Amino acid sequence: MVDDRLDKLLALAEKQHAIVAEQGKQIGQQADSIALLTQSVAMLLGEELGTPVPEEAEQAPRVDLDGNPY
Repeated sequence: MVDDRLDKLLALAEKQHAIVAEQGKQIGQQADSIALLTQSVAMLLGEELGTPVPEEAEQAPRVDLDGNPY
């Protein structure tokens, strides 16, 4: 009787281990996807940074929330 309980407990532990290992694998794949997405966004932002910046004279005057210049 004790051996049956130990066998069931061991089988449950092995099953949980397999589940955790699979989840770890999926998390690794998701991390790779997130890294590629982050790299793509960084590259796009880098391309945007290459656009010319308007001269200071071309900028609109700074105003506060009431529209008054400061």
